[in-house]
Amino acid sequence: MKKLLLLVIAVACLAGTLSALAVTVDEDNQYVIVETELYKIHWQKSGNMGYIKAFVEGSDESIIGAAGRAFYHASKYADGWKDWSGLQEWEILEEAGGKAVVQYISKDAGNKVYTCVAHYHDSVTYIKHEVTVTADGADVTSFESDHEPQFEVNMDVVGMQVFTQPFPHAVYWTENGFFGALYGPDAESAGLQEWGGRNPGRLKLNHDNMGENLKDGESGTIVYYVAFGKGDEKDGNELANEVQGEPPLGGAVSPVGSLTTTWAGIKSAK
Repeated sequence: MKKLLLLVIAVACLAGTLSALAVTVDEDNQYVIVETELYKIHWQKSGNMGYIKAFVEGSDESIIGAAGRAFYHASKYADGWKDWSGLQEWEILEEAGGKAVVQYISKDAGNKVYTCVAHYHDSVTYIKHEVTVTADGADVTSFESDHEPQFEVNMDVVGMQVFTQPFPHAVYWTENGFFGALYGPDAESAGLQEWGGRNPGRLKLNHDNMGENLKDGESGTIVYYVAFGKGDEKDGNELANEVQGEPPLGGAVSPVGSLTTTWAGIKSAK
């Protein structure tokens, strides 16, 4: 009987260990904060929603820098540019051990509602994005104007580079040994652009080839990848060969169900 009791306790402890979360999602007044074994990122709520800070394992400072905006989508209407705006709502769609899927929703100043579903894993540095544009109140072109998405790096970097193989992607790297990147398997091209007094200062993907004419209420979707990691130009370039693969299981492997509220009270067990 005693041996059976010990066995039950051991199994319970093992189950608890396997269900521990290695990806946590939290929030404060300014950010949705996602932390994995490899990075900690801040998704800004106000202004232009999107990644505004990124700390990679070993970095003391954000490898994005600091400014009012960094990562976002933008389209050019007849009366000028309109960016996706502040975060209207967000929720966790899935969490299972070493994975979290988070949905962010915003609207621009025109007729586009943006829904970004981001897939975070504790075992890889890349993040899958599924971005859907829904026409709201008027007909629109889903993706256009060569700025969907774009990334403004608010710090001095060693360099930025565009690559065409195995598909369009753009990488920047810092003197402290970190990189950030955009990967577009379905993109028409990747590009760099002068911005913020830096030449270049912005990297972006062009998904004009995926643009659809949407009537009010209709939607169109693209998939691309964002990455924050250790390394340089070479590492960021080579990662393009991996981003479309299913990430390996990380530090926590047992599904623990889904949440109906935010993860404000859940902490990683490491």
